[in-house]
Amino acid sequence: MSSLEITPESDDEWEQVIRRHLAAGERAHVTFERPSMTPAEMADSIGVSRATIQRRILAGEIRSERRGNRHRIPLHEVERFRHAYVREMATDLAADF
Repeated sequence: MSSLEITPESDDEWEQVIRRHLAAGERAHVTFERPSMTPAEMADSIGVSRATIQRRILAGEIRSERRGNRHRIPLHEVERFRHAYVREMATDLAADF
């Protein structure tokens, strides 16, 4: 069993790899997924606590997808929130000066 990750930046070699495996009598299983982060991964990337991210998800400030009983945050949402959070922090700090 082998694995192949294909991204939008991938060149066309993946098609040849798949054809070679199929010609050898193997089966292929294709799964599409949206890149995402867990709340803990997002918290680490932004520099806040996981609890802060959880509170923001529950308040509706961060959109997430549920997988079972777990939240996954799409990368585009991580970036959207990161920019909003930086602006929020800048505004709060500006009031102190």
